[in-house]
Amino acid sequence: MLVRCRDLDVAWFEWGRGEPLLLLHGLADDHRAWRKVLPWLALDHRVIAYDLRGHGQTSPGTPDGSLAQLGTDLVAFLDALEIDRAHLCGFSLGGTIVMRAAIDHPERVDRLLPVATSSRVGRTAADWYRQRAELADQGAERLRPVLEDDTRAQFANAPAEFEDHWRIRRQSTEDPVGFANGCRAMMRLNAEPLDPELERIKAPSLVVSAELDQHCPPVAGQIIVERLPGARMELIGGSGHQVEVEQPERLSAVILRFLAAQGGPA
Repeated sequence: MLVRCRDLDVAWFEWGRGEPLLLLHGLADDHRAWRKVLPWLALDHRVIAYDLRGHGQTSPGTPDGSLAQLGTDLVAFLDALEIDRAHLCGFSLGGTIVMRAAIDHPERVDRLLPVATSSRVGRTAADWYRQRAELADQGAERLRPVLEDDTRAQFANAPAEFEDHWRIRRQSTEDPVGFANGCRAMMRLNAEPLDPELERIKAPSLVVSAELDQHCPPVAGQIIVERLPGARMELIGGSGHQVEVEQPERLSAVILRFLAAQGGPA
């Protein structure tokens, strides 16, 4: 399905029924990155996933390389679907977007779940994002071999999952404008970390980290928890960065337990 949101035609997908749970995918992915958690999440919730600006089947619009714009995209999408409040769960880049949206629009968030993500990036990581944005500016053919190597490295802990996920990424980045935009938004977390603003988030929050994650290690989750009032961290053992693909049943159980708890994080 497509819906018009500001300067975008947003591709979105829906499963199940119940309280709305919005899933945001990571850099270079699309909504299909969440395919393995749906059997559990859709039993209890109206699960909604959309392709981020310039990813998958969503148009790039006029990207400005900022998390502020990507967070505003999220809120515009909720407006288009006439959803006043939702649970927000975001993976990696999606995790930074849900935090940005929860900072800027706390009244729209019931519960917050940043997964395998960071609130800041160091100089080395910022250079990594800058280099890939520059490759993407040169076109998909120039980006593809580097993105394939990056994807293979991310799935070193689960090599059997590589081929399916690489197919998703090839398709999602056929036009790499959205990938470059996401890289630039993440790169800005070096000079503009979310840390000083996390205290503005009002929703009960659970930060999920993966034990073997080399891209956003558990220490990144702990940094978020230390600055996000009332939050706690859940560690999923034995998983690398792509926890929603490597450990979908365990991740789903963590999400459902948190959403079912009364009051604050449990």
